[in-house]
Amino acid sequence: MQLRPRHYILLAIIIAIFVFNIVRHRHDARNAISNTPAPIIITTPRLNTPAWAAFDHAASLRDAPDSDFQPALKDLNQLIPLDPNQNDGHIAAIKGCLTWLEFYRQGIAHTSNDPQWKSRSNHHLDDCVKYHLDTAA
Repeated sequence: MQLRPRHYILLAIIIAIFVFNIVRHRHDARNAISNTPAPIIITTPRLNTPAWAAFDHAASLRDAPDSDFQPALKDLNQLIPLDPNQNDGHIAAIKGCLTWLEFYRQGIAHTSNDPQWKSRSNHHLDDCVKYHLDTAA
């Protein structure tokens, strides 16, 4: 069988598509490695205010029954407006952490189809306690 010019053109197109797919695959693999999120580096000092102390107490009771948890949550909600660092954005941080705490408690009361919810909530709440900062903001 003799190759005609159209056969050479088809072979060139097939080889070009093959090379394109190899280059695209390598490019995607390189981007997958570089797109991993950077670790969170906290440069602000950990605040020790009454509101954060109340948050730490409520977070330590996050798996406790409602009879133990609700008084701690009530104390926290009363202390948030009294926080002396209101102008520094710390009120927003503590409210963000409080939202995660409430989400965690709601997830315990109502089971979810998402198996990762508890580990995500635990990780976030542990960071809130560790840094006294809403790490999602």
